Amino acid sequence: MPLSIEKLNKLLYSKGFLPSKYFVINSVCIYIEVISITDAEMFLLYIPSKYKFLVRSPTEPGQGDVYELSYLDPDENNNYSVNQYTGVLDEDIVESSYQDVTGFSGDNIVPYLEEKYKKSIKIRDISIEDSKDANDIVRQLKRLRYCLQNLKYKLAIIRKNVLFSIKRDDSIECYSIKNYIGKDYKKLYVSVDLELLYEKIDCLMSNMNTIKKSIYTILDKNYFTQTTVLNKLLDENTIGNSLRFSSNAYNKKLEYEKYLKESEDMLKSILKSEKLKTEQIVEATHKYKNSNKGLNNDIEKSHCMSKLNNDLTSIQSLKEDIIKTIFDIKNKKDDNVLSVDKIMFDNSVMLDSIFKNFVLLDNIAQ
Repeated sequence: MPLSIEKLNKLLYSKGFLPSKYFVINSVCIYIEVISITDAEMFLLYIPSKYKFLVRSPTEPGQGDVYELSYLDPDENNNYSVNQYTGVLDEDIVESSYQDVTGFSGDNIVPYLEEKYKKSIKIRDISIEDSKDANDIVRQLKRLRYCLQNLKYKLAIIRKNVLFSIKRDDSIECYSIKNYIGKDYKKLYVSVDLELLYEKIDCLMSNMNTIKKSIYTILDKNYFTQTTVLNKLLDENTIGNSLRFSSNAYNKKLEYEKYLKESEDMLKSILKSEKLKTEQIVEATHKYKNSNKGLNNDIEKSHCMSKLNNDLTSIQSLKEDIIKTIFDIKNKKDDNVLSVDKIMFDNSVMLDSIFKNFVLLDNIAQ
């Protein structure tokens, strides 16, 4: 029997969460993009197959947009230059670089891996360029999953009209999103399943924020490690350029973080103003309710309430603009760190293999 999506939405609303987008297969909800109003953060809520929530389009006003998913099967070995030069990378090396995210409070960190399985994969119905980008993201998530392999929280990425997710058994699944016009950059989400939402809803955002910060720290560490590797591999004539390019990319991330901090401080300030103005409206309503009736009193009440409500509307409009700005900066930051990680990783792997081939060629000439 289908469960009530309205009851789930009411729970989310009560905790300061706003369902934004619903991703469904044959009207059965698979993922919900959820916005946290208090800190302008997003996450994906995964609905396990044993829970059936029906969401049909068009939805009720304010409920969010509904998008149909269809499975994609990426073939990461198809025309991929890294594999052409390197073959299969040692998984132990990757796992040691993308260590576990651990140590945050509020969650019972226990092994949560189910039996793993492998798929024979091929991407269909998307362009060659998008196919390569999809392969890149699948490979990246296979590395990033080591960070959360002992947690119930997982990661997902949306780029253009494709959703990539790490499932609860650590496998990677890809979906094409019908009629979805996404940005041409990668958006990183922490994903949580419905059961964990009910279990940890009061500390959910704290845990997710800690996870994201830890992911950024790991990517930063790998960034510098891979830069060092590149510097050792490249000759003296090209080291200067590689350092400049790497520094520019990293400085751009720092720039996003600076803007993000300023915007988040503004959001905190505007939320305080909104709370204060709401309290003033409540006080004014109570004041005029208990005051003497009369024309003058009604005129005074009308002017006062009109001004307070106009002020509140202006504050809320400004809050929406700030939240939109925060979302935009976070999207750009996510795309920056994920793109830099992908580029630096691939460059290090390919150049290492190329230089090893030169050594083999030199040995043959002996």
